[in-house]
Amino acid sequence: MQFETTIKGNCAVLKVTGRLDAAWADHFHGAVQETIRDGHHHVQIDASGLEYLSSAGIRSLLRIQRELAAVKGSFGIIHASTFVADTLRLSGLQQLMLSEPEHSEKETMRCEAVAPCVEVQPVPGICFEKHPIATKGRITVRRNCRWKPWQPVHNDDAVEISFTRNVFGLGIGAPGKDVDDARTRFGEFIAASGHLVWLPGDGEDTPDYLEQAERFVPRLQVIQSLTGDGDFSHLLRFSPEKKGNFLNLSDLFLQILQTTQSNAAAMIGLVEVEGLVGAAISRSPGLIQATDRPADFPEIRNWLRFCGERIHRQAQALVVAFLSRDPAHVSVSDLSPLPSRPGIRAHAHAVILPYRPLQQGILELEPSVRAVFEDNEPIGLLHLIEDDRPAIGLGQSAFIRGACWCAPFQFSKEPLQ
Repeated sequence: MQFETTIKGNCAVLKVTGRLDAAWADHFHGAVQETIRDGHHHVQIDASGLEYLSSAGIRSLLRIQRELAAVKGSFGIIHASTFVADTLRLSGLQQLMLSEPEHSEKETMRCEAVAPCVEVQPVPGICFEKHPIATKGRITVRRNCRWKPWQPVHNDDAVEISFTRNVFGLGIGAPGKDVDDARTRFGEFIAASGHLVWLPGDGEDTPDYLEQAERFVPRLQVIQSLTGDGDFSHLLRFSPEKKGNFLNLSDLFLQILQTTQSNAAAMIGLVEVEGLVGAAISRSPGLIQATDRPADFPEIRNWLRFCGERIHRQAQALVVAFLSRDPAHVSVSDLSPLPSRPGIRAHAHAVILPYRPLQQGILELEPSVRAVFEDNEPIGLLHLIEDDRPAIGLGQSAFIRGACWCAPFQFSKEPLQ
């Protein structure tokens, strides 16, 4: 099977030559997925060279149609060969065929009507759109730092937090009725829009998760956390000007601060991953004994695991981050300095999910987060770090495109109830 892609405006016309059967269905779907990853949500298949279409091929067509419909895109087949046209009609799928030329032209015109990018402070090779969504949007952040790394966990080090849809955050915790019930499972967590993902500190690589539903609200015994609630002021979107470009995490953080015109900002982002660099707890801090030295080398290897390479390329990540360049926050232990951006301190966690395209334009946070979890399960969770070791360091996480909801934040002395 051969593919040839032509771009008309923001529409992609994929000419397919050969047989779309079980042997080629996955390859075909991957080729269209690559086109969607490049930012084209209006896709047409030129089937003039398609000799054969099987049920496996039809399933791949329907799968692509559903994926594009979910992001308000469009999909159709043009110039279908006689065999393909007959197969679709007999299967009751004639609606997939765009038989009228003017239909195709209207789709192209609709694609070209996409709002142009609004340039923020430029990063070479990256295009930004800045959308104000709440003029007075601001986030209130609350800290829980009763537990001091890497000391034994005492009963009064934990607090139970309820993560309703309006509360987001990150930290270290585990579900349980009390500290003793959660003690063996403390690990990193991330929460946003009623979705709570947590990586058990028992050596497992696969996160567990809880979702708010009906009267059920996810709750966690937390020994360290940053949580935020309030209204986001801006939606910042970014995408590469050409294939191969990407945005480093520290550059994204700088754009967030500039977009919110603040020295301290909170962010929830849905991003396509170019590569992640991070660490995760591999053994619960609740198991630390007074005689242990988990912060010392080589014992730290028993408690923390670091990625040995940049991982999860082309997956999707939900990122929660708190960042600051406010001198008053230098003493806040939850925020760590960024080696690549002196003066900026940050704390960020990411949960990794299978890739799903995001709708273009202005997005609402809660439906967008809910959509990426729909029929998907988390495949990883990391505390994002910069690895600046000379010569052998992995650098920092980077993203291809994404949407980030952000706002200035201020710390509150009031605990989260």
